[in-house]
Amino acid sequence: MKKIFTSKIFLLLVVLVALCTVLSSCGNNQQPIKVTVTAPEGSSLTSDQLSAIGTFVRNNPSAWNDFVAAYRGYDVLGADKDLSDYSEVKPINVEAAKKVLENYDTNKTLTYTTLNAKDVESIVNAMKITVTFDDQRDIFETLRLWIGTALGWITNTVGFGNYLLGICIFAIIVEILMIPLSIKQQQNSIKQANLRPKEMAIRNHYKGRNDQATQMKVNEEIQALYERENFNPMSGCLPMLIQLPIIMLLYNIVIDPVQYVLGSTASFGAALKAFFTASTAAGGLGQTLNSANGTIEILSLIKNHDFSGLADFAMITDGAKVLDTLNGFGTLPTFSIGPVNFGYTPSFDRNQWLLIVPALTFVIYFFTMKISKKFTYQATTNEQAPGAGCSTKVMEFYMPVVSTMFSFAVPGAVGIYWVFRSILSTIKQFIMSKVMPLPRFTDEDYKQAEKEMYTKVPQRKRKNAQENLDPNREKPRSLHHIDDDEEEYITFIK
Repeated sequence: MKKIFTSKIFLLLVVLVALCTVLSSCGNNQQPIKVTVTAPEGSSLTSDQLSAIGTFVRNNPSAWNDFVAAYRGYDVLGADKDLSDYSEVKPINVEAAKKVLENYDTNKTLTYTTLNAKDVESIVNAMKITVTFDDQRDIFETLRLWIGTALGWITNTVGFGNYLLGICIFAIIVEILMIPLSIKQQQNSIKQANLRPKEMAIRNHYKGRNDQATQMKVNEEIQALYERENFNPMSGCLPMLIQLPIIMLLYNIVIDPVQYVLGSTASFGAALKAFFTASTAAGGLGQTLNSANGTIEILSLIKNHDFSGLADFAMITDGAKVLDTLNGFGTLPTFSIGPVNFGYTPSFDRNQWLLIVPALTFVIYFFTMKISKKFTYQATTNEQAPGAGCSTKVMEFYMPVVSTMFSFAVPGAVGIYWVFRSILSTIKQFIMSKVMPLPRFTDEDYKQAEKEMYTKVPQRKRKNAQENLDPNREKPRSLHHIDDDEEEYITFIK
């Protein structure tokens, strides 16, 4: 029991590490951004009032876009709504800025009637994304950067500069490095499979009894069997749990090449996204990103757009340095195979070619799960449990469906990465099943296990034992009469 308890504690620690990895990758993007504005000289509004305006606008992307357009001199909610050219920077349009606040502040919580040009300028400057070029990285970020650097080297050398080819080669290397975990998992499966005849002997002994007390007795005897054989069923989960934080690390690296493969910072990637998606009235490119995850899509589109406007972009700090850094990357990886750009996210509205990725995801996941099931040990379950078979079939269909839904939310390259890893994992399981095959048992093996687990008590011994008992004793009975049916039968061999 002590070993099992220690293993559970260790597995809990692994799960916590995995959870920390996930949380560190998610960051605090959902937290409201607080903007602090110092009231300029000549303002009739207080710093708190201006800060409230800045915080409100900054946390509403549409309001932020239109407010910056007003800062550049355009009234995108009125007279300048249908202009085709917003390249010229005009004097600050204070009335347009007030109109933006009136339009978006539906609850009337802001004070802005006396807003002036200096106030608008102060608010815009305070709302800017602060771009850093040398982030202090925690242990997870540092690890991602090291792995991302390796992925970049693989892409540029072995992958001939193609990111899709690079991540596939990268996936092969990762699977090779994880072979020791797979061996450990297979050894555990073999050990558990070797106990199957004895486990089935216990289950068959209580076959037909589905009450709770009987099932508890079955579980107790199986647990006793595991302890005698020095087998911990929880140890089979360990390799999978160790892989969880590794998979999360790799996923974040693959979807965010700007930060990890090119070695830039999160704020740098955010600046590129802001410029790409901001309207032309706000000084951006006015484009749309299908995926908010990572920087694959934005990096795949850089070659097709003019980013020179970054130098004067009003939504970020130090735009000139951002542009210089972008130009300094040199040759960027490609994300296309033929005419298909896998940096885009699959969509029914556009990039229809990429719909092949969700289709492949469902087909590959469905069949790899079916195939893997043939080469991995399936733990014995209570065959009489209602819905047990149905539940398994539902999961076999449910998991591919969920994976397919996720593939619509990430760039095509990530979907291909998942599909390729699934294929590799299945191939690895097939090889493991051939090198370290699971044991197979005949009917004779199961009968022999029953003889080892249980033996009939000779009639003479039962009779003598009964003669020595107190005739006035109260006959013991279990709640569900488990023992009453055993008067002639068997004694469990400890």
